[in-house]
Amino acid sequence: MANTMAEKIEEVAAPLASQDEVQEQHGDKPELSHARKMSILIVMNTVSLVQSFDATCICVALPVSLSLPVVKPSPTDIQSLARELNASFSESLSMGSVFLLATAIAQPIFAEMAHVIGRRPTYVASLVVFIAGTVLCGIAKSSVMLLAGRAVQGVGSGGPQALSGIIHADMFAIRERSRWMSYQHVSWALGTIAGPLIGGAVVQNKDSQWRWIFWCTLPLLGSSLTGAMFLLGYDKGKRNLRLIKNLDWVGILLYIIASVSLLLPLTWGGSRFPWSSAAVIVPLIASFLAFLGLGFYEKTIKKPMFRKSLFRHRSTVLQFASATIHGSLMWMVLYYLAVYFLGIKGQTPLMAGVWALPATITVAPMAAVVGIVAYRTGRYMGFLLGGWALMVTMFGVMTILDKDTPTWVILVMTLFLGIAIGLLIPVMNLGVQATVREEDAGHAISMIYLLRTMGQCMGIAIGIAVFSVQLEKELGKLGLDTAQINNALKMIKASVEHGSLGQQEHMMNAVVKALQCLWMAGSILAGLALILCLFARCPKLPEDPHGPVSAELMPESRFSDTAIGRVWYCFSGKILHKATALSNQSSGGLSLPN
Repeated sequence: MANTMAEKIEEVAAPLASQDEVQEQHGDKPELSHARKMSILIVMNTVSLVQSFDATCICVALPVSLSLPVVKPSPTDIQSLARELNASFSESLSMGSVFLLATAIAQPIFAEMAHVIGRRPTYVASLVVFIAGTVLCGIAKSSVMLLAGRAVQGVGSGGPQALSGIIHADMFAIRERSRWMSYQHVSWALGTIAGPLIGGAVVQNKDSQWRWIFWCTLPLLGSSLTGAMFLLGYDKGKRNLRLIKNLDWVGILLYIIASVSLLLPLTWGGSRFPWSSAAVIVPLIASFLAFLGLGFYEKTIKKPMFRKSLFRHRSTVLQFASATIHGSLMWMVLYYLAVYFLGIKGQTPLMAGVWALPATITVAPMAAVVGIVAYRTGRYMGFLLGGWALMVTMFGVMTILDKDTPTWVILVMTLFLGIAIGLLIPVMNLGVQATVREEDAGHAISMIYLLRTMGQCMGIAIGIAVFSVQLEKELGKLGLDTAQINNALKMIKASVEHGSLGQQEHMMNAVVKALQCLWMAGSILAGLALILCLFARCPKLPEDPHGPVSAELMPESRFSDTAIGRVWYCFSGKILHKATALSNQSSGGLSLPN
């Protein structure tokens, strides 16, 4: 009897699932009322705000402990919780990176689950995990418990990020999608603004108040969970939980091994272990082999976790690479501007958040402008190239920052840096949507989010590597022995404890030079991204709800849709025009008889 009932259920579920697959292949959108769409957007935007707040309120002050003792002790949220929980430096460092690492690992898994068991169960499950991790952080009694809570939080955060692009692609056509996704970027930017301010204010006077950083987000997460349960579920044909066995489990395992093996040694190198140690080299080799195996394996299966069609065109891959660099530079700015504000300029955590406002408050309006202009005109190449050019310039200009830089100069620099970040956040999403098939749009957006998160993890690691290596060189010039230059934090503390005020000035100059080297590295990375984008196609977003024509059907536009191509055609067109004019002038006196 039970078998008969199960067979009937499968018979009913199978055609529904096949209908969903057909709907996705043809780009059809579910029939949803405008009110329901707006309500779903409110839920996703609220979760996006909480995610960015959670990442920045605790992570933005994380590297401050590297340089803060150079000037004077001052409480920060990460230092407060580290003191209360007796966390070591490497443990407190992991409190920020473990969140991003877990988020990056979880995103493709949740994206795959959304296409197997449905949007609503996947989104709700991820929010439940997010809430559980938040509660675990709030009640943490030790650094290990807090690290576990941050990891659980990161896993839960990966679901909404991965499903955001998929749900937007479900509800809106490509041109309209650009507008509504820009509003989600605004929500993310608002969380980034609120994070440093609220985080600094909460722990300004009492170390024990850091727990409220986690508790204050629970009402928003709870309301979003309720909304998701009632509003999602428009893809009812995908609720067959038995299909979860069809997930690309081997690909998931290889991806987890490769990601963890890559990001952990990059975080450890130079701070916890020497770069030449086996603890760094062996995981990096394992990561390379795991990524290599993942690539070969994904090519051989019918339904891979990472769709092959996403990597079919050069322009899409170039946009993916640019998104990774963008994530790295964003977190480099958030972390090490805090080092500069608190360590070099001697600001309190709250005032450091205020000083960072120009770099964060401009992100939201710039992202909104890009989305609205793209919605109305379909054009976005100018924002892409202008954003990267401004990013290169501002990272280069930041190399002049030192302990004597006037406040107004710092604020102007951070203002334009925020404009560059805001221009680039939405524009790469538009670029990948314009170069993939409509049925791949949701996956392409999710891939952008994934690679941007991976870039954020790498930005922390690259920043630590560049900063610590350069700081080691500068401190070596002061005559510190090998034991003192083994860890940047311990070196600076030892110098402050055993040196004079003059020596502290030398230490401060060492940190300034290390930061200047970091800003130059950021400028080089931004320059690389700018060069990549010159060769990426940026076709106009179509008004057709079924998305752009496949790239194979319009080969003549491949080169002309790139920035390099447009410059070439413009230049060659002018040369041809001049040649034609000269030819006409030389033959102007000649005419054929009637």
